[in-house]
Amino acid sequence: MTHAQSGTVPVDGGSLHYEVRGSGWNVLVVQGGIGDADATGQLVDQLVDEGARVITYDRRGLGRSTVDDTAATTIGVHAADAAELLRSTAGQPAVVVGASIGAVIALRLAVDHPELVSAVIAHEPPLPDVVREPDRERELDHVAQLARDDARAAIRHMAGLAGKQPELEPGAKPARPGGDINAALKRFFAHDFPAVRTSGVSADLLRPVVPAVPITLTGGTGGSERWEYRCARELARDLGVPFVGIDGGHEAPATHPRGTAAAISRLAGVRG
Repeated sequence: MTHAQSGTVPVDGGSLHYEVRGSGWNVLVVQGGIGDADATGQLVDQLVDEGARVITYDRRGLGRSTVDDTAATTIGVHAADAAELLRSTAGQPAVVVGASIGAVIALRLAVDHPELVSAVIAHEPPLPDVVREPDRERELDHVAQLARDDARAAIRHMAGLAGKQPELEPGAKPARPGGDINAALKRFFAHDFPAVRTSGVSADLLRPVVPAVPITLTGGTGGSERWEYRCARELARDLGVPFVGIDGGHEAPATHPRGTAAAISRLAGVRG
């Protein structure tokens, strides 16, 4: 992994740990799941090789970032955190890349702080306001119930809903979550899981932003039946913006770092 400059940025009710690698055009990577700043290290290295300056961070309450747990965390709060991070570290608008919950945060960031965002590349955002399926909602209700007593059982049930994952890109080595995994899962199910389900991110919310901030939705070609893939495809259709298939599945930034980096560079307009 390339050398990182690290630091902390104060945010409302806590602080964010961040890392910056490379120099050139700004890219903010917003991780999915319980991923921390190091979760997509191979992707970051590839982007640095493409000439990017890549900013990653631990979301509030995860890893090395701190938070006051008495307040609920919404997608809007996460977007405000990302905005504060960009103001402190970027100096100019950034291409914002997010996967899963990170994609939802990236889209909300473009709505709330378009002046900080030069483009959004959102990979398979889970958006119940775009594709609502009652059967899936009932399964997620069950996940929430499991999480009250056993976060690991809840994450196993969620993984079962995802189906078979594509094979790794040759040479790919997804990073294991750092820190206390049990604490991270507890935090995720207490705050981030419900935040995604109530995010309110939809075509109607995003439509006024599209002329000012280019938005591209992506989906992993190894899992086109996935709900999140269909959310990305439907949102792109509703907004009239590009939908691009990339190698891999829902976790393509970690499992297919070279292909994902090449797609990001191409979609950001820095590669022909």
